[in-house]
Amino acid sequence: MKVNLLLDELEQKELLTPAQRVVIGQYEKQKPVSLFIYLRTLLYLSISAFIGGIGVLIYENIDTVGHTILISILALVTVGCFVFVFRKGTPYRPEKVVQTTHYFDTVLLLGCLLFLTLEGYAQYQYELFGTRYGLAVIIPAIFFFYLAYRYDHQGVLSLAITALASWVGLTATPSELLVKNDFSDPAVIRASVIFGAIILTTARFLKQRGIKPHFTYTYVLLAGTLYLAACTGGMFTQDRLQLLFGVLLGIGCWDFFKNAQDENSLLLLLISVIFGYTGITYLLFNNLLNEFMEFLASFYLLASAAGVVWFFVSYKKILKRS
Repeated sequence: MKVNLLLDELEQKELLTPAQRVVIGQYEKQKPVSLFIYLRTLLYLSISAFIGGIGVLIYENIDTVGHTILISILALVTVGCFVFVFRKGTPYRPEKVVQTTHYFDTVLLLGCLLFLTLEGYAQYQYELFGTRYGLAVIIPAIFFFYLAYRYDHQGVLSLAITALASWVGLTATPSELLVKNDFSDPAVIRASVIFGAIILTTARFLKQRGIKPHFTYTYVLLAGTLYLAACTGGMFTQDRLQLLFGVLLGIGCWDFFKNAQDENSLLLLLISVIFGYTGITYLLFNNLLNEFMEFLASFYLLASAAGVVWFFVSYKKILKRS
């Protein structure tokens, strides 16, 4: 086991006494397993498989079953999910709310995904919104924002932010952010910076007012990463505005850093450091004379290596300074 190897290494380096090693080893073997996390993960995987299965079922049986029947079935299941949610949800409170009904969060997420499936299917088959594609995107965005705040669900909030970004013409999904957005296009860069700045400002305002302050992490992770990527892309591709994008990037990195301390999040801290380091490095080497480049590069690389070591040694202390 990896735990035993780690304990052996710590004992060899005399960082643990034999007695401490035995106590920690026994604890690792006997510590309870969180069934809640495993079951919740299994439920979310089941929802994804269910939605995928519905798509396959529609594709394979569309000629025999018919569009109207399939849409009716989807609509009934979707309405059933939201009826359950509206009836069983706890009253709204601005602070964090824990739903007392079993599987409530799962049913809410399932209803939202089915709503997207139903809307997309109706638009594809019957052109429900015609050529007004923006309307087909903004409606679920508004609806999901309402549901996220009403029932305190960060997964639904992520869907709402992603839908709102799609309405603007962007992709806010972290796994597709750098692939689907063309950050060499000035229009995409401007839209991303403005969108990210508005979302981050709104998130900070709501947090200061005490309205779902725990939602700030989701806002920063999705919209903030889009903002930082757009500033970096603008710095790389628009030489005349390079300094402006550098300043905007610095402001964004500082905001990420402060949120990392507030949320005690290593992920936000890493994003802040990576984008900040990339921006400083590019501005530094792109604006130096060639004769200084080689001289500075060796010292800069050494300082960077030392900085990486210091970061991984000290990041816990950095996060605790909130």
